[in-house]
Amino acid sequence: MSEPVDASVPESPSDADRRGDDRPRRFHVLVNGGAGSVGAGAEADQQRAAIAAAFEAAGAEATVEAVDPEDLPDAVASIWSGPDRPEAVVVAGGDGTVNCAAGAAVGTDIVLGVLPLGTFDHFAKDLGMPTDLAGAAAAIVGGHERAVDVGEVNGRVFVNNSALGVYPEMVAVRDAIRERRGWGKVRAVPVAAARVLRAFPTHRLDLRGDDGYRRARVRTPFVFVGNGTYDDGGAALGGRGSLDDGRLGVYVARVVSRWGLVRTVLRAVVSGTEAARDLDRVELRELEVGGRSRRIRVALDGEVVWLDAPLRYRTRPGALRVVAPAPAAEEPTDPPVPDVDATR
Repeated sequence: MSEPVDASVPESPSDADRRGDDRPRRFHVLVNGGAGSVGAGAEADQQRAAIAAAFEAAGAEATVEAVDPEDLPDAVASIWSGPDRPEAVVVAGGDGTVNCAAGAAVGTDIVLGVLPLGTFDHFAKDLGMPTDLAGAAAAIVGGHERAVDVGEVNGRVFVNNSALGVYPEMVAVRDAIRERRGWGKVRAVPVAAARVLRAFPTHRLDLRGDDGYRRARVRTPFVFVGNGTYDDGGAALGGRGSLDDGRLGVYVARVVSRWGLVRTVLRAVVSGTEAARDLDRVELRELEVGGRSRRIRVALDGEVVWLDAPLRYRTRPGALRVVAPAPAAEEPTDPPVPDVDATR
Protein backbone atom coordinates (compact mmCIF):
# COMPACT_ATOMS: atom_id res chain seq x y z
CA MET A 1 0.00 0.00 0.00
CA SER A 2 1.07 3.60 -0.52
CA GLU A 3 1.29 6.16 2.25
CA PRO A 4 -2.24 7.48 2.88
CA VAL A 5 -3.11 11.02 1.90
CA ASP A 6 -5.44 12.81 4.32
CA ALA A 7 -7.78 15.66 3.60
CA SER A 8 -9.55 16.75 6.77
CA VAL A 9 -12.25 19.35 7.14
CA PRO A 10 -12.71 20.83 10.63
CA GLU A 11 -16.08 19.81 11.91
CA SER A 12 -18.41 22.67 12.74
CA PRO A 13 -21.48 22.35 14.99
CA SER A 14 -23.66 22.26 11.90
CA ASP A 15 -21.56 19.37 10.53
CA ALA A 16 -21.96 17.49 13.79
CA ASP A 17 -25.72 18.05 13.71
CA ARG A 18 -25.86 16.49 10.27
CA ARG A 19 -24.24 13.27 11.54
CA GLY A 20 -27.73 12.06 12.34
CA ASP A 21 -28.84 11.92 8.71
CA ASP A 22 -27.91 9.29 6.14
CA ARG A 23 -25.26 11.25 4.25
CA PRO A 24 -21.74 9.88 4.67
CA ARG A 25 -19.19 12.37 6.00
CA ARG A 26 -15.86 10.52 6.32
CA PHE A 27 -14.37 8.07 3.84
CA HIS A 28 -11.43 5.81 3.17
CA VAL A 29 -10.57 5.72 -0.54
CA LEU A 30 -8.68 2.79 -2.03
CA VAL A 31 -7.15 3.48 -5.45
CA ASN A 32 -6.42 0.47 -7.63
CA GLY A 33 -2.65 0.68 -7.92
CA GLY A 34 -2.78 -1.55 -10.99
CA ALA A 35 -5.41 0.38 -12.95
CA GLY A 36 -4.18 1.91 -16.18
CA SER A 37 -5.80 5.26 -15.40
CA VAL A 38 -3.95 5.65 -12.11
CA GLY A 39 -0.40 5.90 -13.37
CA ALA A 40 2.73 5.54 -11.24
CA GLY A 41 5.20 7.59 -9.25
CA ALA A 42 4.57 11.33 -9.20
CA GLU A 43 1.47 10.94 -11.38
CA ALA A 44 -0.08 8.54 -8.87
CA ASP A 45 0.75 10.89 -5.99
CA GLN A 46 -0.91 13.76 -7.83
CA GLN A 47 -4.02 11.71 -8.46
CA ARG A 48 -4.36 10.68 -4.83
CA ALA A 49 -3.97 14.32 -3.81
CA ALA A 50 -6.63 15.31 -6.37
CA ILE A 51 -9.03 12.72 -4.96
CA ALA A 52 -8.46 13.96 -1.42
CA ALA A 53 -8.99 17.54 -2.58
CA ALA A 54 -12.24 16.60 -4.35
CA PHE A 55 -13.69 15.17 -1.13
CA GLU A 56 -12.49 18.20 0.83
CA ALA A 57 -14.19 20.50 -1.68
CA ALA A 58 -17.39 18.49 -1.18
CA GLY A 59 -17.18 19.06 2.58
CA ALA A 60 -15.90 15.68 3.75
CA GLU A 61 -12.83 14.02 5.17
CA ALA A 62 -10.96 11.42 3.12
CA THR A 63 -7.97 9.16 3.54
CA VAL A 64 -6.64 8.05 0.16
CA GLU A 65 -4.16 5.24 -0.52
CA ALA A 66 -3.18 3.02 -3.44
CA VAL A 67 -3.58 -0.73 -3.07
CA ASP A 68 -2.43 -3.56 -5.31
CA PRO A 69 -5.42 -5.39 -6.86
CA GLU A 70 -4.65 -8.67 -5.11
CA ASP A 71 -4.68 -6.88 -1.73
CA LEU A 72 -7.90 -4.95 -2.32
CA PRO A 73 -10.43 -7.41 -0.78
CA ASP A 74 -8.41 -7.74 2.43
CA ALA A 75 -7.94 -3.96 2.60
CA VAL A 76 -11.69 -3.35 2.28
CA ALA A 77 -12.49 -5.84 5.05
CA SER A 78 -9.69 -4.58 7.31
CA ILE A 79 -10.68 -0.93 7.05
CA TRP A 80 -14.33 -1.68 7.75
CA SER A 81 -13.57 -3.87 10.77
CA GLY A 82 -10.97 -1.47 12.17
CA PRO A 83 -11.41 0.87 15.14
CA ASP A 84 -11.88 3.97 12.95
CA ARG A 85 -14.60 2.76 10.61
CA PRO A 86 -15.47 5.26 7.85
CA GLU A 87 -18.95 5.96 6.56
CA ALA A 88 -18.01 4.04 3.41
CA VAL A 89 -15.01 2.40 1.79
CA VAL A 90 -14.64 4.01 -1.62
CA VAL A 91 -12.89 2.15 -4.43
CA ALA A 92 -11.35 4.19 -7.25
CA GLY A 93 -10.86 2.37 -10.53
CA GLY A 94 -12.88 0.57 -13.18
CA ASP A 95 -15.39 -2.27 -13.22
CA GLY A 96 -12.74 -4.85 -12.39
CA THR A 97 -11.84 -2.87 -9.27
CA VAL A 98 -15.48 -2.71 -8.20
CA ASN A 99 -15.80 -6.46 -8.79
CA CYS A 100 -12.76 -7.12 -6.62
CA ALA A 101 -14.08 -5.02 -3.75
CA ALA A 102 -17.61 -6.40 -4.07
CA GLY A 103 -16.27 -9.89 -3.51
CA ALA A 104 -15.25 -8.81 0.00
CA ALA A 105 -18.35 -6.71 0.71
CA VAL A 106 -21.23 -8.82 -0.61
CA GLY A 107 -23.41 -10.31 2.09
CA THR A 108 -21.88 -8.10 4.81
CA ASP A 109 -22.66 -4.68 6.27
CA ILE A 110 -19.74 -3.05 4.41
CA VAL A 111 -20.81 0.04 2.47
CA LEU A 112 -18.95 0.68 -0.79
CA GLY A 113 -18.61 3.90 -2.75
CA VAL A 114 -17.37 4.02 -6.33
CA LEU A 115 -15.12 6.61 -7.98
CA PRO A 116 -15.19 5.85 -11.74
CA LEU A 117 -11.57 5.96 -12.92
CA GLY A 118 -11.63 3.05 -15.38
CA THR A 119 -12.10 2.72 -19.11
CA PHE A 120 -15.84 1.98 -19.24
CA ASP A 121 -17.20 2.24 -15.66
CA HIS A 122 -20.50 0.51 -16.46
CA PHE A 123 -21.47 -0.14 -12.84
CA ALA A 124 -20.83 3.46 -11.75
CA LYS A 125 -22.85 4.80 -14.69
CA ASP A 126 -25.79 2.46 -14.02
CA LEU A 127 -25.64 3.57 -10.39
CA GLY A 128 -26.05 7.15 -11.62
CA MET A 129 -22.57 8.35 -10.66
CA PRO A 130 -21.09 11.38 -12.47
CA THR A 131 -17.96 10.41 -14.40
CA ASP A 132 -15.87 13.45 -13.44
CA LEU A 133 -13.87 13.33 -10.20
CA ALA A 134 -15.39 16.40 -8.55
CA GLY A 135 -18.93 15.35 -9.43
CA ALA A 136 -18.41 11.77 -8.27
CA ALA A 137 -16.91 12.85 -4.94
CA ALA A 138 -19.79 15.27 -4.36
CA ALA A 139 -22.31 12.56 -5.25
CA ILE A 140 -20.78 10.22 -2.68
CA VAL A 141 -20.65 12.87 0.05
CA GLY A 142 -24.25 13.88 -0.58
CA GLY A 143 -25.45 10.38 -1.44
CA HIS A 144 -27.50 7.77 0.35
CA GLU A 145 -27.05 4.10 1.11
CA ARG A 146 -28.92 1.56 -0.99
CA ALA A 147 -28.85 -2.20 -1.47
CA VAL A 148 -28.24 -3.53 -4.99
CA ASP A 149 -28.17 -7.00 -6.50
CA VAL A 150 -25.13 -8.98 -7.53
CA GLY A 151 -24.81 -12.00 -9.76
CA GLU A 152 -22.87 -15.05 -8.71
CA VAL A 153 -21.43 -18.04 -10.56
CA ASN A 154 -19.77 -20.92 -8.72
CA GLY A 155 -19.18 -18.63 -5.76
CA ARG A 156 -17.65 -15.79 -7.82
CA VAL A 157 -19.44 -12.44 -7.73
CA PHE A 158 -20.09 -10.09 -10.65
CA VAL A 159 -21.70 -6.65 -10.54
CA ASN A 160 -22.25 -6.12 -14.28
CA ASN A 161 -22.19 -9.31 -16.29
CA SER A 162 -20.63 -12.66 -17.04
CA ALA A 163 -20.02 -14.03 -20.53
CA LEU A 164 -18.98 -17.26 -22.23
CA GLY A 165 -17.66 -17.85 -25.73
CA VAL A 166 -16.14 -15.27 -28.01
CA TYR A 167 -16.12 -12.46 -25.44
CA PRO A 168 -13.81 -14.05 -22.83
CA GLU A 169 -11.68 -15.36 -25.71
CA MET A 170 -11.41 -11.80 -27.03
CA VAL A 171 -10.55 -10.43 -23.57
CA ALA A 172 -7.79 -13.02 -23.16
CA VAL A 173 -6.30 -12.08 -26.55
CA ARG A 174 -6.71 -8.36 -25.77
CA ASP A 175 -4.84 -8.69 -22.49
CA ALA A 176 -2.03 -10.64 -24.19
CA ILE A 177 -1.71 -7.87 -26.80
CA ARG A 178 -1.64 -5.19 -24.11
CA GLU A 179 1.06 -7.00 -22.18
CA ARG A 180 3.17 -7.61 -25.28
CA ARG A 181 2.76 -4.23 -26.98
CA GLY A 182 1.94 -1.91 -24.09
CA TRP A 183 -1.35 -0.80 -25.66
CA GLY A 184 -4.41 0.48 -23.85
CA LYS A 185 -7.69 -1.44 -23.80
CA VAL A 186 -9.43 0.65 -26.45
CA ARG A 187 -6.59 0.24 -28.95
CA ALA A 188 -6.20 -3.49 -28.34
CA VAL A 189 -9.89 -4.44 -28.60
CA PRO A 190 -10.34 -4.21 -32.41
CA VAL A 191 -7.22 -6.29 -33.06
CA ALA A 192 -8.28 -8.91 -30.53
CA ALA A 193 -11.86 -9.02 -31.87
CA ALA A 194 -10.62 -9.57 -35.44
CA ARG A 195 -8.41 -12.47 -34.36
CA VAL A 196 -11.16 -14.18 -32.39
CA LEU A 197 -13.72 -13.74 -35.17
CA ARG A 198 -11.36 -15.44 -37.60
CA ALA A 199 -11.17 -18.47 -35.32
CA PHE A 200 -14.85 -18.16 -34.28
CA PRO A 201 -15.04 -20.67 -31.42
CA THR A 202 -18.47 -22.15 -30.65
CA HIS A 203 -19.71 -24.32 -27.79
CA ARG A 204 -22.31 -27.03 -27.35
CA LEU A 205 -24.04 -26.16 -24.12
CA ASP A 206 -26.92 -27.42 -21.99
CA LEU A 207 -28.82 -24.59 -20.33
CA ARG A 208 -31.27 -25.08 -17.48
CA GLY A 209 -32.93 -22.39 -15.41
CA ASP A 210 -35.79 -21.83 -13.03
CA ASP A 211 -39.34 -21.43 -14.34
CA GLY A 212 -38.84 -24.50 -16.55
CA TYR A 213 -36.27 -22.93 -18.89
CA ARG A 214 -34.41 -25.67 -20.83
CA ARG A 215 -32.11 -25.63 -23.87
CA ALA A 216 -30.25 -28.84 -24.73
CA ARG A 217 -27.11 -29.09 -26.87
CA VAL A 218 -27.31 -25.48 -28.02
CA ARG A 219 -24.54 -24.55 -30.41
CA THR A 220 -23.59 -20.97 -29.66
CA PRO A 221 -20.64 -18.62 -29.92
CA PHE A 222 -21.80 -16.39 -27.10
CA VAL A 223 -23.76 -16.49 -23.84
CA PHE A 224 -24.26 -13.31 -21.80
CA VAL A 225 -25.58 -13.28 -18.23
CA GLY A 226 -26.35 -9.84 -16.86
CA ASN A 227 -26.72 -8.82 -13.23
CA GLY A 228 -30.13 -7.39 -13.96
CA THR A 229 -31.83 -6.91 -17.29
CA TYR A 230 -30.70 -4.45 -19.91
CA ASP A 231 -33.42 -1.97 -20.75
CA ASP A 232 -33.38 -1.29 -24.48
CA GLY A 233 -37.10 -0.63 -24.85
CA GLY A 234 -36.87 -1.42 -28.56
CA ALA A 235 -34.22 1.27 -29.00
CA ALA A 236 -30.42 1.21 -28.97
CA LEU A 237 -28.99 -1.11 -26.35
CA GLY A 238 -28.38 0.87 -23.19
CA GLY A 239 -27.71 0.32 -19.51
CA ARG A 240 -29.76 -1.44 -16.91
CA GLY A 241 -33.03 0.10 -15.92
CA SER A 242 -32.65 -1.30 -12.41
CA LEU A 243 -29.91 -2.64 -10.16
CA ASP A 244 -32.39 -4.29 -7.80
CA ASP A 245 -34.87 -6.23 -9.93
CA GLY A 246 -33.72 -9.61 -8.59
CA ARG A 247 -33.24 -11.08 -12.08
CA LEU A 248 -30.50 -12.30 -14.36
CA GLY A 249 -30.77 -11.08 -17.95
CA VAL A 250 -29.69 -14.06 -20.09
CA TYR A 251 -28.90 -13.68 -23.80
CA VAL A 252 -27.90 -16.64 -26.00
CA ALA A 253 -26.72 -16.17 -29.59
CA ARG A 254 -28.05 -18.83 -31.99
CA VAL A 255 -25.90 -17.86 -34.97
CA VAL A 256 -23.22 -20.26 -36.21
CA SER A 257 -21.21 -17.96 -38.49
CA ARG A 258 -18.92 -15.05 -37.70
CA TRP A 259 -20.83 -12.59 -39.89
CA GLY A 260 -24.12 -13.75 -38.42
CA LEU A 261 -22.77 -12.89 -34.98
CA VAL A 262 -21.57 -9.49 -36.19
CA ARG A 263 -25.05 -8.75 -37.61
CA THR A 264 -26.72 -9.86 -34.38
CA VAL A 265 -24.46 -7.68 -32.24
CA LEU A 266 -24.93 -4.67 -34.51
CA ARG A 267 -28.72 -5.06 -34.46
CA ALA A 268 -28.70 -5.30 -30.66
CA VAL A 269 -26.47 -2.23 -30.28
CA VAL A 270 -28.33 -0.09 -32.81
CA SER A 271 -31.94 -1.24 -32.42
CA GLY A 272 -32.06 -3.18 -29.15
CA THR A 273 -31.99 -6.87 -28.33
CA GLU A 274 -35.60 -7.36 -29.46
CA ALA A 275 -34.51 -6.56 -33.01
CA ALA A 276 -31.78 -9.23 -32.92
CA ARG A 277 -33.72 -12.22 -34.26
CA ASP A 278 -30.91 -14.71 -33.59
CA LEU A 279 -30.60 -13.75 -29.92
CA ASP A 280 -32.63 -15.64 -27.34
CA ARG A 281 -33.52 -13.49 -24.36
CA VAL A 282 -34.86 -14.68 -21.00
CA GLU A 283 -35.03 -13.41 -17.41
CA LEU A 284 -34.16 -15.92 -14.70
CA ARG A 285 -33.21 -16.14 -11.04
CA GLU A 286 -30.95 -19.17 -11.54
CA LEU A 287 -29.16 -20.73 -14.50
CA GLU A 288 -27.01 -23.83 -14.89
CA VAL A 289 -24.67 -24.12 -17.88
CA GLY A 290 -22.98 -27.41 -18.75
CA GLY A 291 -21.37 -29.14 -21.68
CA ARG A 292 -18.59 -31.51 -22.60
CA SER A 293 -15.80 -29.37 -21.17
CA ARG A 294 -14.77 -29.86 -17.58
CA ARG A 295 -13.61 -26.26 -17.30
CA ILE A 296 -15.00 -23.17 -19.05
CA ARG A 297 -13.37 -19.81 -19.66
CA VAL A 298 -15.64 -17.13 -18.21
CA ALA A 299 -15.53 -13.33 -18.20
CA LEU A 300 -16.64 -11.62 -14.99
CA ASP A 301 -16.94 -7.85 -15.30
CA GLY A 302 -14.27 -7.91 -18.00
CA GLU A 303 -11.83 -10.14 -16.11
CA VAL A 304 -11.26 -13.70 -17.39
CA VAL A 305 -11.20 -16.76 -15.14
CA TRP A 306 -11.46 -20.53 -15.62
CA LEU A 307 -14.30 -22.20 -13.70
CA ASP A 308 -15.29 -25.84 -13.27
CA ALA A 309 -18.39 -27.02 -15.12
CA PRO A 310 -21.27 -26.93 -14.64
CA LEU A 311 -21.56 -23.19 -14.13
CA ARG A 312 -24.23 -22.41 -11.57
CA TYR A 313 -25.48 -18.84 -11.79
CA ARG A 314 -27.81 -17.16 -9.34
CA THR A 315 -28.91 -13.65 -8.45
CA ARG A 316 -28.36 -12.38 -4.92
CA PRO A 317 -30.94 -9.64 -4.43
CA GLY A 318 -29.87 -6.69 -2.30
CA ALA A 319 -26.62 -8.39 -1.26
CA LEU A 320 -24.35 -5.36 -1.82
CA ARG A 321 -24.60 -2.07 0.06
CA VAL A 322 -23.41 0.96 -1.87
CA VAL A 323 -23.47 4.75 -1.73
CA ALA A 324 -25.59 6.09 -4.57
CA PRO A 325 -26.35 9.66 -5.65
CA ALA A 326 -29.30 11.16 -3.85
CA PRO A 327 -32.50 10.97 -5.91
CA ALA A 328 -33.18 14.10 -7.88
CA ALA A 329 -35.84 16.28 -6.32
CA GLU A 330 -39.00 16.46 -8.37
CA GLU A 331 -39.56 19.88 -9.85
CA PRO A 332 -42.74 21.54 -8.61
CA THR A 333 -45.49 21.64 -11.18
CA ASP A 334 -47.71 24.62 -11.77
CA PRO A 335 -51.37 24.17 -10.89
CA PRO A 336 -53.59 23.48 -13.90
CA VAL A 337 -54.95 26.53 -15.68
CA PRO A 338 -58.76 26.49 -15.75
CA ASP A 339 -60.35 26.15 -19.15
CA VAL A 340 -62.06 29.55 -19.40
CA ASP A 341 -64.42 28.45 -22.14
CA ALA A 342 -65.52 25.44 -20.09
CA THR A 343 -66.54 27.65 -17.15
CA ARG A 344 -68.80 29.91 -19.14
